[in-house]
Amino acid sequence: MEKRSLLLALLMILALACPCQAEEKSYKESHADKIKKMEETFWAASQAGQTVTGVLVEGNSLFNGTTAPQGRPYGQPYTKEELLAAKISAERNSKIFILTKDGQLYYPTLPKGTAVSQSAQSHRIPRVLSEEQKKQKLFSWATMVPMVGREVEVYGEIYPGYAGVKGIHIESIRFEGEYLVDQ
Repeated sequence: MEKRSLLLALLMILALACPCQAEEKSYKESHADKIKKMEETFWAASQAGQTVTGVLVEGNSLFNGTTAPQGRPYGQPYTKEELLAAKISAERNSKIFILTKDGQLYYPTLPKGTAVSQSAQSHRIPRVLSEEQKKQKLFSWATMVPMVGREVEVYGEIYPGYAGVKGIHIESIRFEGEYLVDQ
């Protein structure tokens, strides 16, 4: 009788400890649902004027006077030679900024409160596609380095920044054309 009680107690302990319980339903969003929600948020923010539109410029050449994208016609920040040098510098981890038509600089940064940084330049930013772009089956994300010199529209949280340069945590990005590394 004692063996039977011991065996029964052991079986109950095993049953309680076993992770073989009934599967719980997962309420996580699917990737498609996340993308749809991101696009809806972006388009609503764009219509409300809460996005930032500007040209991606490389920081070293901007601040050391090698180039002057802020003095050029908007959308044409570099000559062909300067663009090549800016992209090489960006690949080597020079900082990238967004330069708007009115001359405001935005520094892409990690979310507020993130203590340990990663290379924000290699982070894949979800790309917002128009219906026409969706038909072309373009990349659904982008990184910043290949985009140096191109105009982008971004949505994200804006931080006050310092010395006239504002910070922005980019949540989504929109741009025309294809996402090609060498263009």
